[in-house]
Amino acid sequence: MPALSTGSGSDTGLYELLAALPAQLQPHVDSQEDLTFLWDMFGEKSLHSLVKIHEKLHYYEKQNPVPILHGAAALADDLAEELQNKPLNSEIRELLKLLSKPNVKALLSVHDTVAQKNYDPVLPPMPDDIDDEEDSVKIIRLVKNREPLGATIKKHEQTGAIIVARIMRGGAADRSGLIHVGDELREVNGIPVEDKKPEEIIQILAQSQGAITFKIIPSIKEETPSKEGKMFIKALFDYDPNEDKAIPCKEAGLSFKKGDILQIMSQDDATWWQAKHEGDANPRAGLIPSKHFQERRLALRRPEIIVQPPKVSNRKSCKFVTKNAE
Repeated sequence: MPALSTGSGSDTGLYELLAALPAQLQPHVDSQEDLTFLWDMFGEKSLHSLVKIHEKLHYYEKQNPVPILHGAAALADDLAEELQNKPLNSEIRELLKLLSKPNVKALLSVHDTVAQKNYDPVLPPMPDDIDDEEDSVKIIRLVKNREPLGATIKKHEQTGAIIVARIMRGGAADRSGLIHVGDELREVNGIPVEDKKPEEIIQILAQSQGAITFKIIPSIKEETPSKEGKMFIKALFDYDPNEDKAIPCKEAGLSFKKGDILQIMSQDDATWWQAKHEGDANPRAGLIPSKHFQERRLALRRPEIIVQPPKVSNRKSCKFVTKNAE
């Protein structure tokens, strides 16, 4: 490999290196096709853009900039409150409208998070009382904010164990990749769940915020990755999971109105599909009744056809008795 010049040590050294690579590699390339590939690859605009971003980040890293203040969001709130007491002219109205926009508030909130370096919640230490003999037991710690965990549970009919019934696509459990269908749940935040009903465990999870520790026994059965493509349906009825007595977990349900377009995320369960509203930026799916299940429910709700009994004649009917010949 030939020695490559890297420029004069300036911030554009990497950019100059990429630009010089094809020419310096040309004597060592056997075919014109390979040389053309190199020119095309190192001349790609997107690659140059990445290099420029890298150079900018490297520059600011060397400069080591510090934030002017750590509470821009609070300062903006104080400014808006002070402006409210001023005589409102067109400039003040425009500024108040700007400060009230959700995207501006979100930008200031991100600025404060970066300035304070408050990137992730501080997790408590792992418990020390883990039985070393329980090789199959797995301790999982997830950070749960206001969103649901994204998993439903059920009690095993034979063993009575609490089992993970399904993982909601895009939810916290799904994104973690640590909890799987069929896993047996033993503890939640140190609370044993063997003698509890699924509803009681769901209540514990709903009231928990921040870090949640699970003690589980992983399922032996391996999950097969879903190969389902994108599927969209148009809702033909209104649906509210809070009014559905059959849904296994009301908190995991997805409400919709007639005419809504839904994207089906999973049809693994024949009774309950996972779906989300089309165009929804939130990747988390919710439960909806499957097409077959909803059609069966509608069929059971239809009024029975009243069959009129046949008219009985006033004439007496005669009964004929036959005997087998001896």
